[in-house]
Amino acid sequence: MKYLLPMLLVLLLGACSTLQVERDYNPEFDFGGLSSYAIVHNEQAEEDALKNGRIIRALKSVMEAKGYREAPRESADFLLLFHTRVRSRTRIDTDYEFVGLYPYRWYGYYAPMAMTTRVSTYDEEKLIVDVVSPEGNQIVWRAIATDRTRYLDTPEERITYINEVITALLEGFPSRNAGKEPR
Repeated sequence: MKYLLPMLLVLLLGACSTLQVERDYNPEFDFGGLSSYAIVHNEQAEEDALKNGRIIRALKSVMEAKGYREAPRESADFLLLFHTRVRSRTRIDTDYEFVGLYPYRWYGYYAPMAMTTRVSTYDEEKLIVDVVSPEGNQIVWRAIATDRTRYLDTPEERITYINEVITALLEGFPSRNAGKEPR
């Protein structure tokens, strides 16, 4: 019984998720020969250094769980690059409602229609992770996570959220010994 409420809360919060993940890759690239990676990120002045550090730690954790090892950039089999972006979005919702019932001469009753329009703005964040082959400097795999900006209260909540996003992003990337084709 003591686990029922936390599980219910997790299910409810998961159902409200606005996280969208899309992936693409080069089907001609042989992912089977990869064993080491290096993370590359050119931090911009307006970026959140704490968030970037959390993203890097989450990337390392997931890649280690998939069987890859970190290496210096010069000797890595592939590079992991990530980019973050925040955009302001506007959403316009229009509802059409019938208001009241009024007598109508030939057909009985009718209800006039009212239109309600709501405009809301919100911030949307994107996290893009690219896998780049050092030979030719070509992107061979890409994943993009898009979500509404979440305002989390504690550093622990922020770390947990970033870990969830990175896990979802790299879910389709092949494990070291699992095979040659990503999903």
